[in-house]
Amino acid sequence: MRWKYIYKEQTKRMSEYLFTDVTDYTFAQLSEMHNSSFTDYFFPMHMTPQMLADFWRINHIDANHSVAMHSTEGEFVGLARLGVRGTRAWCGGFGIAPAFRGRGVSHLLAEQMVHVAREANFETLQLEVLSQNERAIKTYKKAGFVARRRLLGLEVATATLPEAESLHVERVPLEALLPWLSQDAELPCWGRELAGLLALSTETIVAPGPGRGMNGLVIQRSHGVTRVQAAVLQSELTDAELASLLREAAGEHAKIQIYNEPASSALYARCLRLGFIEFFSQHEMLVRL
Repeated sequence: MRWKYIYKEQTKRMSEYLFTDVTDYTFAQLSEMHNSSFTDYFFPMHMTPQMLADFWRINHIDANHSVAMHSTEGEFVGLARLGVRGTRAWCGGFGIAPAFRGRGVSHLLAEQMVHVAREANFETLQLEVLSQNERAIKTYKKAGFVARRRLLGLEVATATLPEAESLHVERVPLEALLPWLSQDAELPCWGRELAGLLALSTETIVAPGPGRGMNGLVIQRSHGVTRVQAAVLQSELTDAELASLLREAAGEHAKIQIYNEPASSALYARCLRLGFIEFFSQHEMLVRL
């Protein structure tokens, strides 16, 4: 354990909480904390130790700067996971155990999370929060976070995409798209940044355009769903051509999804024209440290 901090609050009775990093915990213990703190969430969030280990690797979660909260009697209260990339930090999971909800402890955990990030000399701390999670949004605002953009989950049944002539496509290594991915004018959310993509098992499908233009999708396939993790659209594909590229990417899969697409992006507007629907909405929030 690298650090610990004891919080004492004078109320009708003295309340004490212990904050520590999570360097002394195994992934089995951390998955128990995760599953407890996300009990009765808006959708299932259960994670096995292996799932959690993969999440940490892909999102660069740092045990030294993540925060576990316990009562001084040893009861688990809550957890805030922090990912780190350079001078930026990201909250990749924030939750309170059911027995401690409604006591105001989420504000204490959020304040400690920001304190740890500030003490580490990070420049910013960001997170995503579901739009309907009003209590969490209030907690983050109280800790200094401000909303900076809306992120959407989009999906479409592959069979409903407009029919179009097939494009000439090639399957290439992800590295082939690096020159274009790094030029994306719309910054991706943390989970879709290049640092994360390079840690994923993905496929890359490209449809080269005229001149030096490039069109391509970085995708994952799982359980009948193709998820678009990144898109490069440089040669002004028509909507029909984009639909064709998406069909090629989907293959035999019945559904295509895009997670956390910025509402201000050109891809978002084009997807709506192709029949994609929103199935979740989040706010990306940030505090400058």
